[in-house]
Amino acid sequence: MAKITILGAGVTGMTIASQLPKDADVTILGEFLPGDPMDQRYVSQWAGAIWLGVHDSTPREQEMQLNSFSELWRIAERHPESGIRQIEMTEVMDIGDPAKVWYQGKVPGFRFLTPSELPPGAKWGTKFQTVVIRPPIFLPWYRKRLEQRGIKFKRTYVKALRDLKGLGHDVLINATAFGSRNLLDVQEKRIVSMRQQNIRIRKEGYNRLYIRRGVDGYYSTAFARGDGTIYIGGIKNLGSHDFEPNLEHRSLIMRRQHENQPEAFPSPDIKDYDFITDHVGVYPFIESQNGGVRVEKEILHGQKVIHAYGQEAGGYTFSFGLAQQVSGYVQDFLREMPKPAEPGIPSKL
Repeated sequence: MAKITILGAGVTGMTIASQLPKDADVTILGEFLPGDPMDQRYVSQWAGAIWLGVHDSTPREQEMQLNSFSELWRIAERHPESGIRQIEMTEVMDIGDPAKVWYQGKVPGFRFLTPSELPPGAKWGTKFQTVVIRPPIFLPWYRKRLEQRGIKFKRTYVKALRDLKGLGHDVLINATAFGSRNLLDVQEKRIVSMRQQNIRIRKEGYNRLYIRRGVDGYYSTAFARGDGTIYIGGIKNLGSHDFEPNLEHRSLIMRRQHENQPEAFPSPDIKDYDFITDHVGVYPFIESQNGGVRVEKEILHGQKVIHAYGQEAGGYTFSFGLAQQVSGYVQDFLREMPKPAEPGIPSKL
């Protein structure tokens, strides 16, 4: 029986576990675990959590995203209790090239918006069916399903991957995201932080996903959670790791959404809504010019290691598809024949 350790108990680590051989002995280790109180450092718990194809993607990344969509869609159909549900997305663009939307025709109900459907200033847009996830529901729900399969969860904190060598695993998977910058034997220099400030309000009757992107980093979203709350964003800051909300940005976020969807948000003033909280998340990613999402294997301190991180806020978008690629690397490692012992030296098998 193969023994596999996964370091990182977010959506990446858990979906990787789901794709491993059913007879494997799998343990997920994490400083934070599904079911913990809300904490901004637990990135998967704090995500906007939808499926939206990343425009600037390599063919390998596109495959991961589509495979993830298929599994998320299947869960939404079969398990309404999971916190995943199907919903329509409206994507409005003031920039970019519609010909580069690689997921056109590959997700249900995809179509381009007609000129009459576009708001002032927009160049183009799309509609399609996708999924939205409620992380506080999905993460503990999925943990329970994995535990029913025999997968173990343990809380731990390590300073280096070599600290885990004594566990005796056949393969170690590093799905630590930001942690990969601090692990002493990884020290990933390419990871940068993307801070996103959003807000959450309570408002009945809104049941769609909306996103508009424009020049100079303009980014405005409204995601219906399905519980009467709406996740509205957002202001992005590259390189910032500050969790404190900016009160001016809070007002700007609401004003932008009023401008984009005045029929749904008739007032630009945040005081006219049932405001719940600011929602500031900081997400780790590797920019495309630096290699993009990392799914890679190596031998480190005698351990067979697979690295899996760098998706920014796309942890759910990549989730199951990235996990399938990691599972392929695990199979590669497990199929490798042991090196023959040198003459006169007994084999360690």
